[in-house]
Amino acid sequence: MTPTVELASRRRRGIGGFIARWPLLTTAVAGLMIGYAAIAVYLLPGITGRAESAVPNVVGLLYDDAAARLGAAGFTVRTGESLNHPTTPRNSVLGQNPAPGVKGLKGDEVLLDVSLGPRKGIVPDVIGLPRDEAIKTIEAAGFETPKEFIERIDPNPRGEVLGTLPRSGLTVTLPSTVRLTISAGPDAIGLPSMVGMPLEDALALLAQLGLTSGAARFDTTRTQPEGYVAGQRPAANTPVPPGAVVTLTISRPPASAEPIDPP
Repeated sequence: MTPTVELASRRRRGIGGFIARWPLLTTAVAGLMIGYAAIAVYLLPGITGRAESAVPNVVGLLYDDAAARLGAAGFTVRTGESLNHPTTPRNSVLGQNPAPGVKGLKGDEVLLDVSLGPRKGIVPDVIGLPRDEAIKTIEAAGFETPKEFIERIDPNPRGEVLGTLPRSGLTVTLPSTVRLTISAGPDAIGLPSMVGMPLEDALALLAQLGLTSGAARFDTTRTQPEGYVAGQRPAANTPVPPGAVVTLTISRPPASAEPIDPP
């Protein structure tokens, strides 16, 4: 055996003999070395080549600009959720994770939520539909339940939709409402204004129109002369069917508060 080979063999036997004689000590030393290495990686990230840096704020930027800014700071980018937003422009960043200012290692991933812009809807064509069916169609298109209606006398059947505002086919930002114009039917009567008329004349006019007068109301706060019409319900120009009941408010001074029945 050559001297070199023999020396190497003795060294191996020496190391092996040390481990055999002191197994617990050997294990402890190895554990300490691994622990020191882990602590060094955690506390001194520069040793691994990944320096620590604060995540820049990119909320409100366009996605491409945000990605460029994060890339320049050493971070990678991934797209998160895409959401509609009423005021944030399309492709703008709505939120980020980690949040701005949080410390991270360069090369870490930043998740960006992106705006799809305001939600849009197309006003459906409901002209010719009955009112209830038109309301369901409008709701199904993403609009709020219509609450404003305009009635007008029309040859079409009562309750049929005559028009919409905004008009059908128009694209609008949601949430939004659609106002409907509804047919009052061909036999409806446009109620005239009777405010300022003497009670007797107002009652005669209602009879001529085929309408019925309800029990009169009296009001001592109005400026009309005593016995004159100070208000009416339904209001003037409201389409009403034949025989509809109209309630009149009559002006009376405070001294004469006893109600009187209309003739």
